[in-house]
Amino acid sequence: MDELADNRHIRPGEDETFENRQKESDVALIQRAQTGDTEAFGELIHRYRRQLFRYVRALTHDSYLAEDILQDGLIRAFIHMGQLQNAERFMAWMQRIVRNQAYSHMQRREQQREQHFSSFLAFGADDPSWSDQDSLDKTLNHLLNDTERISQETGYDPYQAVAQQEMRNNLYKLLGCLNLREQQVFTSYWMEQLSPQEIACKFNLTSANAYQILSRSRKKVSQLHIHLSVEEMLAEWNSLGQNRVILEEPLSFRAPQTWNSAAASIHEMLGYIGSSPSLPMVMGMSGLSFRLTILPQDIHIAGPTAYNFKEVLIRGLHHMGYRSHAVEALASEAGLNANLIDPSMLEEKAKGKRLLNPRLVRALSLIRYSIHRGIPAVVWDLNIPEFGLIYGYDDAARTLYGTDFIKSVTIPYDHVGRGVNQEVFVLAAESDGMIREMNLRAALTDVLAHYRGEDPYTLSNTVSGLAAYAVWREALEYRRVEPNGHAYNIAVLWDARRYASEFFRELCLKWASIPRYSSLIPFCLQAEELYRNMSQRLNVLKQCFPFPEGGKPNEKLQVDQAISILLEVEELERAAVVAIKALLEEMDQHSPEIVMVWPKCND
Repeated sequence: MDELADNRHIRPGEDETFENRQKESDVALIQRAQTGDTEAFGELIHRYRRQLFRYVRALTHDSYLAEDILQDGLIRAFIHMGQLQNAERFMAWMQRIVRNQAYSHMQRREQQREQHFSSFLAFGADDPSWSDQDSLDKTLNHLLNDTERISQETGYDPYQAVAQQEMRNNLYKLLGCLNLREQQVFTSYWMEQLSPQEIACKFNLTSANAYQILSRSRKKVSQLHIHLSVEEMLAEWNSLGQNRVILEEPLSFRAPQTWNSAAASIHEMLGYIGSSPSLPMVMGMSGLSFRLTILPQDIHIAGPTAYNFKEVLIRGLHHMGYRSHAVEALASEAGLNANLIDPSMLEEKAKGKRLLNPRLVRALSLIRYSIHRGIPAVVWDLNIPEFGLIYGYDDAARTLYGTDFIKSVTIPYDHVGRGVNQEVFVLAAESDGMIREMNLRAALTDVLAHYRGEDPYTLSNTVSGLAAYAVWREALEYRRVEPNGHAYNIAVLWDARRYASEFFRELCLKWASIPRYSSLIPFCLQAEELYRNMSQRLNVLKQCFPFPEGGKPNEKLQVDQAISILLEVEELERAAVVAIKALLEEMDQHSPEIVMVWPKCND
C-alpha cells in the first residue's frame, strides 16, 4: 500500500483497463480487494450492486433508505474484506452485512419512536448535540438495557460473555467522563429509567438541577462517544494499512470560473472520474443555473444556498448519469454571514471550542471511501459556509487536505462540522458505467417546478422561483436590505443566468448535426437569448452593488434603479419559462426518444 502515500493524482483505470477487470474471476478480485485494492473492490460492487440494492429494498420497502443502507454496508464491507474466509461465499457475506445494517437502522427508528429519553428532549432543544441523537441513544440503550436480556435469552455462551464484557468496558469508558454525581443521575435515568422528578427526590435535588445535570452529562457522554467512534473507525481502516492518501490538488479554485461553489466543486470532482460534462452543462443539468431563492426582510447572504443540499445535488448528479451518496446535518434556517462576524470565529482555535458533530464518523467514512476510489469529496464549510473539496487524508496527523474559493488548507479530522454554523455536508459521486445518459427532460421539468415555487427542497422562511422577485423588490422598497448579502445574491444570480445561456448554447451545438433534433434548436436559441439578456441586465445591477462592499441598497436613487432592473429581469425570466415549456412540449411530440449520451468514463 506504499503507493497510496504518494502525493499524486490517483485516477481509476491508470493501472489496468476496465476490460481486464471484467475478465477477472470473482475469487481473483476478492483476493486483490482483501489487500486494499479499491479497483478490484469497485469491480465486485459493479457486478453485484444491483442485486444487493434489490435485496435491501425488499427489506426496507424504501428505495432512498435502501440506497443509504447499501452505501454504509459497502463501506463496512471494504473495511472488513480481510475477514472474508471463503471467497465463494462473497455474495452471502455481503447480504449479511447489508441485512445487519438494515435491521440496525430499522431497530433504531423503532427505538426513537419509543425513546424514553424524549421525555426531556424539549428541555435540551437548544443544545446542538440533540440534533442527531440516534447514534448515542442506540449505544446507551444497547449497553444499558440489552445486556441482561441477551444473557437471559441465550444462556451462557463464551462468545456472548466476551461481547458483554466488551460492552461493559465501553460503558465504563463513556461514563468515565462524568463526575460521581453526574454518573449517579445519568445511570439512574438510563438504567432505572427514573423520571427527572424521581431523580430529584432520590438525590435531594430540584427538578431544574436534575434536568441540568442530565443535559450536561449527556453532552459530555455524547462528545466522548463521537471521539471513541472516530478512533474505532481509524483502527479498522489502519488494520488494512490504508492510513494516508493524497490525490492531486484540485486547481480550479485558484482561478474561479463561477460564483457557484457547489457547481465548481461538482465539476472538478467529476473530472477525477473521467471525461466529464462542461461547467455550463453541470450548472444546467443540476438546475443550479436556474435557481433563485430569497430570504425576505434583509436579502440574507444564505439565499443562494437555502436548499436541501443532499436532495438537490444528488438529483442533479442523477440527471447527469452519476450515482452519488451524501452525509448531511444542516440547520433548518439560515446561519451567520461569515463576512460580517469577528474573523476570529472562523479560525481553527474557535472550531476547536465547539462541540464535535454527531455525524463526524459518517462524514469521515464517506470522505475516505471517495478518496480511495481516486475521487475528492465535495464538502461544505471548509473555511467559510461555501462548498469545497477534500482530496486527501493522513491518519498519523489526523489531518484532511482541502481546498475552496478561499484557500487550500489542512484541517484536523474533528474540525469537520465545527465551522461557524456547525453544519456537515459531504457528497461523493461515481459513474454508473462506461456510457452515461443525461436526462434533459427530467432536469428541465425540475427547473419549471422551481420556477413555480414547487421545489420541495428549499428551506423554510424562503421564497423561490418567480415569486422571489416580488419579495426582493419589497425589501428594497422598505429599505431593510443588508448590503453584503444583497450584493452576493446579485452576483450569484448574474452568474447563474450567464451559465443558463451557455447551457442552451451548448445544447444547440450538440444537436446541430443531428437532423431529428433540428426542431428543438429554435427553442434553445430563444432561451439562450433570453438568459443572455438577463445576465446583461444583472451585470448592471452587479456594478451598482459590488460584492463584498455592497454599495448603497437603501438609498432612493439606487433602490429605484435596482427595482427597475429586477422588473425587467423578471419579465425576461417569465418569457424563458414559456420557452422551456415549449421546448419540453416539442421534445415530447417530435423527439420522445431524445437521449443525451456523454463520452466514456475512465471507471
